[in-house]
Amino acid sequence: MKVLVICRPQPGVTPGQIAAHVPAERAALQQLKADGGLREAYSPGGPGAILIFDDDRAAVDSAVASLPLVREGLIEAEIIELHPLGGP
Repeated sequence: MKVLVICRPQPGVTPGQIAAHVPAERAALQQLKADGGLREAYSPGGPGAILIFDDDRAAVDSAVASLPLVREGLIEAEIIELHPLGGP
């Protein structure tokens, strides 16, 4: 199943607070990609990320909860299951 994850900074979190964890976050994302669940990762042009997983919901929930910025409470992650539209 395809799952979209929209990561946004929590209210009041500064770019400096996020920057301190960027190396660990990148390493975690690279590992998730190497493991095969994370298919794509994008920057929205500012703090945050757009992630696309191809995995079951429980695996995505676990993967997102493992991200350093989520564990530190610096970002919130909206998880949206994507379903194909019917028709041509």
